[in-house]
Amino acid sequence: MTGICAEVRVEGPAVCQLATHAGSSGTITSVSRGSTPADGGTVTEEFTVSDDAAWLSTFESEPIFSYGEQTVHRFSRPANQGCVCELVEQSGCAVRDIQIVDGSVLVTFMTTDLQTIRDVVSDLKASHEGVQIRRLTRSQEDDDGTRRTIVDLDVLTTRQREVLETAHEMGYFSHPKCASAGEVAEALDIATPTFTEHLSAAQHKLLDELLERSRTARSERQ
Repeated sequence: MTGICAEVRVEGPAVCQLATHAGSSGTITSVSRGSTPADGGTVTEEFTVSDDAAWLSTFESEPIFSYGEQTVHRFSRPANQGCVCELVEQSGCAVRDIQIVDGSVLVTFMTTDLQTIRDVVSDLKASHEGVQIRRLTRSQEDDDGTRRTIVDLDVLTTRQREVLETAHEMGYFSHPKCASAGEVAEALDIATPTFTEHLSAAQHKLLDELLERSRTARSERQ
C-alpha cells in the first residue's frame, strides 16, 4: 500500500488555545490529545514546552512531568471547538503530530489518497487563515531506499516558480519559520496579498499535479 504523510501549516488559527497564548514566543512540541467526545464535554491535551516560556504564567495548565529544561503540561478545554485537530479528524484521519511554532500550527496526518488531503485543506481554509501544505511524503520507497514525491514544476508560471523558490530560500517554510510573508513579499518587490495569491496558486497547481499522477499510476496498475 502507498500512503501519504502530509504536513500542513495553519497561520493564525481561529480556535487554538495553545497557539493564541504562545504567540511568537517559542515552540511547543509533542502536543497530544484525548479522543473528542461525540456529545460534547471536554478534551484533555498535553504539550511539551521549555521551562522558560513566559506565557505559561497566563495559561491555566498543570505541569505533570519534567526532563532537562522541558516540562509536559496538561490542560482541559471544551470539545468540538472546530480547532485544527478536530477538523483533520472529521476527514477520518488521525493527527500524527502537532506543534506550535511562532503562533502557527504545524499538523501532520496520514492518508492513502491525495483527495483526502485536498478536502482537509479546504476545510481548514474555511475557518483558518494562511493554510499551506509544507510537505507531502509517499510511503513507497524509491530504488535507493528514500521516500519522496516527484512533482513537475513546469506546471507553474515563471512568477509562481520565483515566488515559491524565494519563499523556500528565505526559510518561509522552515521550522521554525525564518521569514514572514511580508518579508518575502518585500524581497520580491510585491505586495503581501499578491505574494500569498501567487503562493496559493502555485500550491494549488502542484496539488493538482499530484492528484493527476496518482490517478495515472492507479490506471497503469489496473
